[in-house]
Amino acid sequence: MNLLKTNAHLSAKRIVGILIVFCSCFLIIGCSQNGTAEKNEVVETNEIDAKTRETIQAVIEKEFNGPDKKYRELWDAATATQTGDMSQEEYDAWMETPEYKAYINYMKDTYSPYFTENAYDIFSRSGAFYYSFSDQEYKITTSDIQINQSENEDTFYNFTFNVTYENDNGETSDYRFDGNAIVPKEGKIGKIQFNDKDGLSQKITE
Repeated sequence: MNLLKTNAHLSAKRIVGILIVFCSCFLIIGCSQNGTAEKNEVVETNEIDAKTRETIQAVIEKEFNGPDKKYRELWDAATATQTGDMSQEEYDAWMETPEYKAYINYMKDTYSPYFTENAYDIFSRSGAFYYSFSDQEYKITTSDIQINQSENEDTFYNFTFNVTYENDNGETSDYRFDGNAIVPKEGKIGKIQFNDKDGLSQKITE
């Protein structure tokens, strides 16, 4: 009888031991899977953030390294085909000319990959090539671009950068900019604005 009790006791201890080992393995596997998921999530978030920063920086560099000579040539060619006081019918016909279409297509090829469709339409009318529009002889270059994601909203980014202006005599002056962008999905800007703090736009049009 004592022998039976002893054997039963040993069997129970073995079962408990097996259960403990099994549970431990399950917990280790679970923790490993959670750790991997968290790591993958961080990597994915970092990749999205990096892509967003690249997109914003690309737009800044395209707009503020210039002026864009190709844009000027296409704009001049398009406006050369205009006539004064065009009627709506004449204006609509002008928009179908090869010169105007070449100008529009160049703008689209340059900027539309970085914007949502609606945001590009707005930017193309009010922002694109704004700092290349002047007929003056000058050169502008960007530096010290700093882009920071908002702590409260992960689609909102603030940025600052410097633009060096050089006139046709080789004289230079620096202009500081800040601004912000909303990027609702990876690599596509929904809205962007630049704050011309020191008046570069006035400088290149005076």
